[in-house]
Amino acid sequence: IMNFKYTLPENLINADLCEFANGGAQVTIRTKDGDIYEKILISNCMWIVAMAGYNELPFKIDDIIEIYQTGNDKNPKQKIDWFFFDKWE
Repeated sequence: IMNFKYTLPENLINADLCEFANGGAQVTIRTKDGDIYEKILISNCMWIVAMAGYNELPFKIDDIIEIYQTGNDKNPKQKIDWFFFDKWE
């Protein structure tokens, strides 16, 4: 069983994300303070499961105001350096 650490609120779930792997989509996130975070991996449009270069999210889920995909998100050139947040139990 997978216990997900970061679940998106319903208003941020987007079923139209372009997946590069089965259920996996790379996204960019904008927070309330205007910061932009890239190379975030979302599973099944509802869980943030990894982020390149971070062991923990550097922002709170409640601070997210926009999740979108850039051209690189839709077809990532590199699919490495993600630090996964969740563990199988």
